[in-house]
Amino acid sequence: MNERRVRRAPSWIIDFETDEGLLDEDALNVIILFTEVDPLTYKEVVKSKKWRDAMMVEIESIKKTWELTTLSEGVKPIGVKWVFKTKLNENGEVNKYKARVVAKGYAQ
Repeated sequence: MNERRVRRAPSWIIDFETDEGLLDEDALNVIILFTEVDPLTYKEVVKSKKWRDAMMVEIESIKKTWELTTLSEGVKPIGVKWVFKTKLNENGEVNKYKARVVAKGYAQ
């Protein structure tokens, strides 16, 4: 094996946090931070004011951008779904809760 080889992490891994060099207590905080999961269902979301507020921000944005109309005869509507994501800042603290309505493009 070549001992002069410089080992570097792959470029895609820079987005991941590791517990290397952290104290045990800090490593535990990192684990706790990453165990909080974004909601997957509407039932989970309606229980939380922060997520309901994020949904209202998205709805207001849609109202400003789009005009509601009726579909033409014979046109099949494309379904939508909600996607929820917790956005973190560079310190790993919650920056905002983001809710988006996305088209179910696979159903076209």
